[in-house]
Amino acid sequence: MELTAIIKKEGSQYSSQCLELEVASCGSTIKEAKVNLREAVELYLENLKELDPVKNSVLRKRPMNCHFTIIP
Repeated sequence: MELTAIIKKEGSQYSSQCLELEVASCGSTIKEAKVNLREAVELYLENLKELDPVKNSVLRKRPMNCHFTIIP
């Protein structure tokens, strides 16, 4: 599964957002924002499994690759 994320600096934090799933997170560094977003996406997909097992089984069959765009 290919996902796209945007990371941008907002004040002293970096916000990160997965565009396909409308999941967001943040961190004090770019690396932390990436790690936190990946964790948020994984939690979202785990919860999706409970709510919609059919849709989640389709999503989870593919490895998760994230492409990050960093906005200064």
